[in-house]
Amino acid sequence: MIKQYGMVSLSIVSFLLIASLLFSLASSKQVFYQIKRAQNTILERQAFWNAEGGLECAFTELKQKNIKPTESTFSHVCNDLAPSSSLMINSYPDVGEHTEYQLISRYSHDGSIQEINKSIGYGGGGVLSTIETSASIELTGSQHFVPNKTEDKASDGKYKCKSVVSGGTVNYVASISGTDEHFFTVDSTTSAHGGGGLGAPSFECNSAYLSNLFDPAKPPSAFSITPVKGGDILENETVDVFKALFNKDISEHASVREDIKNDTVGIVIGDNALDKTSGGWIKNCHTKVDNAYKNGKRRIWIDGNCALTGAIFGTAIESNNDEAVQLIVFNGVLFTKAVTYFNGILYQYVSTSLDVLTAWENLFNESTDIGVLPGSFLQSHLTADYDQMPFLAEGSVYIDGGVGIDAIGRTIKINGSIIPSYNKGKVTKHSTQLKWEKGSWHDF
Repeated sequence: MIKQYGMVSLSIVSFLLIASLLFSLASSKQVFYQIKRAQNTILERQAFWNAEGGLECAFTELKQKNIKPTESTFSHVCNDLAPSSSLMINSYPDVGEHTEYQLISRYSHDGSIQEINKSIGYGGGGVLSTIETSASIELTGSQHFVPNKTEDKASDGKYKCKSVVSGGTVNYVASISGTDEHFFTVDSTTSAHGGGGLGAPSFECNSAYLSNLFDPAKPPSAFSITPVKGGDILENETVDVFKALFNKDISEHASVREDIKNDTVGIVIGDNALDKTSGGWIKNCHTKVDNAYKNGKRRIWIDGNCALTGAIFGTAIESNNDEAVQLIVFNGVLFTKAVTYFNGILYQYVSTSLDVLTAWENLFNESTDIGVLPGSFLQSHLTADYDQMPFLAEGSVYIDGGVGIDAIGRTIKINGSIIPSYNKGKVTKHSTQLKWEKGSWHDF
C-alpha cells in the first residue's frame, strides 16, 4: 500500500515537473519572440530616424551651399549620419531649375528600409512677368517682349501670357525721329517678326493676351492694324517685388544685403561714402560691376545711384542658368545705356523720399567721375518731372530673366531697342530663402 501511495505521489510530482517545464518552455519562447519583436521595432525606428535625419542633413547642405538638389555640387549623402551604402537623398524633379522639390531620403540596413519625402521651397517665386513694378511705365522705341506663358490657359488651350505688371499705368510714347517702333508681345505665332535672346518661343498665347502698342501717327511696318493693349499687360496692380523675390518685408532688407555680402559669389558695392559723388552716384559704377562680374560675382548689391554701360554682364544670352546674375540697386537711381546682354534678375528699390531730380542733375555735373551720360536728354531738359523717373534704360539690350522694380508713385522709362524674355530659372537662381513647405514637421 505504501509503495502504491509512493508511486502516485511520484507520478503527481513528475506530472507537475513536466507541466512546469512545458510552461517554462512556452514562456521562454514567448519571451524570445517579444525580445525579437522589440529588436525589430528598434531597428525600424532607427531606420526611420536615420531617414528623417537624412532630410535634415540634406536641407542643411542645400542651405549652406546655397544650391538646389539638382545641382552637381549636391552630395546626395550624409556621411556623418550613415554611409552612402545605407543612406541616399534624392529629389523630385531630379533635373532642372524649380522653386519646389520633393526631398526623398531612403535608409536601408539589416533588412530595415525607410523612405521619407518632404517638400522644400525656394524664395517667394520671384517676379511672374517679364517686367513687374509698382511704378508706372513709359515705353519709347522698339521693344519685343517674350512673356511668361504662365500655367493658365484660355478655353482654346492657349496660354494667358503675362509680359508686364504695373502698379500704375503702361503707356507708349513714340520718339521724335524714330520709325517702325512699337511694343510687341512675342509668341510662336509672331516670332518671325522678332524673338528673344534664345530665339523664338515655343508657346502660343491666347490672342486676348497679346499686345501691340504704337503711335497711330507712326504705325510700324508689321502688325499695325490698330494699337492693342492685351491681357498680358496688367495695370494698377498691388506689387511688392522685394517680398516676391525674398519672401521678406522691405524693412528686412539688411538681412538680404548681409546674406549677399557673405555669399562667395556675392558683393556689396557703394558702401563707402568716399566712392560716391555729392549726389550719391557711385563713381565709375559700371567699371566696379564689370570687375565684380569678371571675378565671379553673380549676386551684386549696389547701395545708391548707379550708371551702367557696355557688355559688363557677358557677351551673350546663355542657354543655361549657370551664370545668372542677381543685381540689386537699393534706394538709388539706375541708368543703363547699351548694356547689350543681361542674364538674371534686375531689382531696384526706390524710397518715396529719394531725391531723383537732384541725382539726374548731379549725373551731368560730375559726369567725369560717373563715366556715363544719357543720350535721350540733356541737362537743360531737366524739369521737376524727372524727379519721378528713377529708372532709365537706353540703347540696345537683351534680357533673359526678369526685371522687378519697387518705386511706388514713380515712372520708369524704357527708351531703345529692349528685348526682354521671361526666364523663371534665371529669376530664381540665387533665391536663398530655402524653407520646408507645408506638410513638413517644421509647420507651426
